[in-house]
Amino acid sequence: MIIISFYVLIITTITNPQSVAVTVSNITPELFKQLRSDYGLALSCPCSTISIPYKAFVSNEVSFDPVCTSIFTSRQWIEALYLPNASAYLLIDFRSTASSQFEILADLCSFSNDSIFQSIQEFGTNQFITVQLLPEDQVQSEVNTAIELIQENLHIQVTSIIQFLEVTTQLNGLVTAINTVYSVYIYSTYGYIPGGFPVQTADGLGSCATDSITNPAGFYSISYLNYWDDNYNSYFYYLDAPGELIHMLNASANVSGFFGGCYPLVALLESTLDCLYNDSCLEVLPDYFPALNQVNFSSLLRSNGTNISVNDRLSNLFVNEWLTKINYSTYFTECAASVCTYTKTDWTSVSYTIGLLISLYGSLIIVLRFISTTIVNIASKIEFRLTNTPINFGKD
Repeated sequence: MIIISFYVLIITTITNPQSVAVTVSNITPELFKQLRSDYGLALSCPCSTISIPYKAFVSNEVSFDPVCTSIFTSRQWIEALYLPNASAYLLIDFRSTASSQFEILADLCSFSNDSIFQSIQEFGTNQFITVQLLPEDQVQSEVNTAIELIQENLHIQVTSIIQFLEVTTQLNGLVTAINTVYSVYIYSTYGYIPGGFPVQTADGLGSCATDSITNPAGFYSISYLNYWDDNYNSYFYYLDAPGELIHMLNASANVSGFFGGCYPLVALLESTLDCLYNDSCLEVLPDYFPALNQVNFSSLLRSNGTNISVNDRLSNLFVNEWLTKINYSTYFTECAASVCTYTKTDWTSVSYTIGLLISLYGSLIIVLRFISTTIVNIASKIEFRLTNTPINFGKD
């Protein structure tokens, strides 16, 4: 029973070692990194300041789509594309909407830049809550999560605004200043008759009065000034029956990646701007916009921007790259953790206890041997006396 109790004590001592709290002061980033590596989640380093503004240790570097910083969104370029008689051209003639589309493009770039700048400013004033001193990778991860939330909110905001503009413009039948939606036909018999411009669709003809339609942009010899013949038939579309499209005039030159349509905004969002990446396409433009001869636009945009619609660029706020960096040294200083504590197993105490138990065990063995020997001797003597003592039987 004693031996069993002894083994129970040994097992209890080994399986339930004592824990000791250790406090370390004069914390440095290097020391914290080492302690974190050694003790993991057992390490606790309370911050003296638990609320730190993001702007104190976070920086954001945002580079925008090259088109937003190019000459193609400058006032010089936009004004060079302006033609006083732009409304006389067909709505799919690039001359009718070129200046308007690039002005909208410049406004969208400016809107994106302002929205991002404002969001970053607001983010900088927000507080980073840090009760415990955190390792660098965790701080970076939490900051990245906050930035991703900002980007998602910006995407939702921009998408909602554009959808609102498109829907309200179409449903309210708003008329563009450049006369791309409605025209007034003058007949000697019928007088003034307003009507929506006809536009080619996949099913035949559509009307800007009821639809927001786009078609690839180009340059055409026909304008609205010579749109109708003497019998009021369109030179633009040849019809053998109402709604049946036979032929559409060919463009004298195409503007790759651009669209014309009822509304310049809708046409621009669908455009991929491929012409701005193509030297041969740009060389054609001065033939139709004489003022471009005074503009130096020899530097092309990088070709990796082709086949990306303006709508897709806008949904990303024309951001080419968004880098978020943290200054961990500044964060460490702002946190101002004066001490770190951790718990560790006191194996010295365990070893001492085990050694003590072993010593007791050895002493116990000696004592037990002495006692057992003494008991055996006494028992032997008693037995000897009992076996050698004569027994007298009394007589009757």
